[in-house]
Amino acid sequence: MFAAIALGVALSGRRIAGLFTHAEGVVFAASGYFYATGLVYGFMAAFVILFSAYQGWGQATAPLLVSLLRVAIVLGGGWMLLQQGPRLDWLYYPVTGSTVIGALTLGIVFAFRPPNRRVLMLSG
Repeated sequence: MFAAIALGVALSGRRIAGLFTHAEGVVFAASGYFYATGLVYGFMAAFVILFSAYQGWGQATAPLLVSLLRVAIVLGGGWMLLQQGPRLDWLYYPVTGSTVIGALTLGIVFAFRPPNRRVLMLSG
């Protein structure tokens, strides 16, 4: 479902931005952002679902560490890209990359080290 929404957002980003402003620079920047990030909404949905599930199980360490990894990717990648020149549209890609990497990392952690059901039963 999120993949369909993502495709719609990615393809109609200019129209969505136009609902809020008519400043061409803002519409251009927003449509580029929607195009770059719209394609990874499915990964964002998986990340949020796993993040919430871990918190529901009373185990927030893995999501916290993966979130810090995402922040490091955005900060490091953004800094490296800004060293090449001030291009706003390049900054969308560390954000989307961190979203994909974060979702995949949290999914792998969940697959190989799922939350301990015993802890869940003791805390519940």
